[in-house]
Amino acid sequence: MGGLQKGHFFNLVSVITMAVGPLLSKFGLLEISPAQASVINTITVIIASYLLGVIQHRKVNFYVEKEIMMLALFNSIGVIFLFLSTNLLSPVEIGFIGRFYTVFAVILSVLILKERLSKKEVIFITLAILGAFLFVNRGGDFDSNILGSLFAVIYTFFFALTNIFIKKTMSKERDSNSILFTNNCITLIFVLLYATITGDLLNSDYSITGVSFIITSSLLTGFLGTLFLYKALQHLRFSIANVTRAFSPLLLATISFPFFPIEITIQNVLGAIVLILSILLLSLGKTNKDKSIDTYKKASNS
Repeated sequence: MGGLQKGHFFNLVSVITMAVGPLLSKFGLLEISPAQASVINTITVIIASYLLGVIQHRKVNFYVEKEIMMLALFNSIGVIFLFLSTNLLSPVEIGFIGRFYTVFAVILSVLILKERLSKKEVIFITLAILGAFLFVNRGGDFDSNILGSLFAVIYTFFFALTNIFIKKTMSKERDSNSILFTNNCITLIFVLLYATITGDLLNSDYSITGVSFIITSSLLTGFLGTLFLYKALQHLRFSIANVTRAFSPLLLATISFPFFPIEITIQNVLGAIVLILSILLLSLGKTNKDKSIDTYKKASNS
């Protein structure tokens, strides 16, 4: 399997695992508070990351660097607002608003990473975003919970910003698991402060069921999903990897449908078709170009 194929494979696995997370998190938040969930999520990822290093017999490093610190700060904000929005909205709505992640990711990749997009890429990315909007749009009626929707937009922005810094960090060939470990160790400081301020940290009302759901969700999204994303970003450009992640709302809606039914309309179906076709065309169009880049890099490193 070549570098490009590995990148798309890791990215697909990451999308699938992360699509399950919001549903499990919602079940967990029926039992515990968002602040408690934030702390449990971060601790779970730290432990899982450390154990992975032990299993692989690879030292887990703690990076004390500016970019890692910035990454962790953005991640902390993302984690806090993720659970705040999940507490207020249904998993399906979270998936709907999560489409803004793609928009933020593409814009930030151009502004911060200085990635250049060809005209065809701009067209396919635009179509993918429009398709996502068509699929998730139910008339734009989020007035019933504007605050939850605002929190969801905030967390998608900061997660996109976090992943931008991940891409910059990965370009320096640091260990993926060590970055994940460092990121969450620093994030834990901020979420503990948040939980202390809200008064939930020392609250003894921790439901076993709720904690179990959050731990499972964290392992799938915060650990496995993020780790596979790191691996994908070693082989794919940031903008391309994250446009592909526009599939996530489709998967989340499918998984959540039995618990949170949504209305299926012609507009939804049309949006799904446009989204899928544009992503496939984008991926196929990148194949030859990325292979050429990989070949050039290998020749340069020889």
